[in-house]
Amino acid sequence: MADLIGGIVPYGVGVALSPLPVIATVLLLMAPAGTRGAAAFLVARIVGLAALVAVATVVIELIDSGFGSTFPAAIVQLLVGAVLVVVAVLKWRSRPRGDAEPELPGWMRSIESASAGKAFVMGLLLTIANLKEIGFAAGAGLAIGSADVGVGGSLVAGIVFVVLAVAGSALPTVAALILGPRIAQTLTETRTWLVRNQQMLIAIVLLIIGALLIGAGIAEF
Repeated sequence: MADLIGGIVPYGVGVALSPLPVIATVLLLMAPAGTRGAAAFLVARIVGLAALVAVATVVIELIDSGFGSTFPAAIVQLLVGAVLVVVAVLKWRSRPRGDAEPELPGWMRSIESASAGKAFVMGLLLTIANLKEIGFAAGAGLAIGSADVGVGGSLVAGIVFVVLAVAGSALPTVAALILGPRIAQTLTETRTWLVRNQQMLIAIVLLIIGALLIGAGIAEF
């Protein structure tokens, strides 16, 4: 069980370090919806990530049982890892150069006026329709589904992954609830830095997780 938890920690941390959910949370906290919007976004992230890792776990268990081998799961790990590495390279090449100011995607601009309900929908879509989130959840699901820890152990491992994964959105939300208006300046500075460096951060996180998946896949042969 300890080995399993250690194996899924990098995937959970990878999701937590992904800048887009953090940027969205900061934008919501600065918007009229405030902490209500950020809390709705966080709940949606929890639901989405739990669903993704549960599906990935079940699929891997079915594959292993059907083939009587971990070989197919290893192939999936290699493929997902390779895709993440390729996306990481593309993100790195598209990062802003010099003093160029990156343009916010349309959904980020619209989130500043989003209600709590719209924030929930955005949080869900940003999770379940996002290649990076799917890749991270797949990595955790691969680890859980390939481990012989029973239903209880799988549930605990899944909870650990989700708790770690939502930390990036949870921390600014909790800080805003505790500190209130005093955190406004910090949120503004955080937003500016994350927007400017998001492509670089995404590339680094994807490269690390992609390499971990490829290594895990090779180890199965």
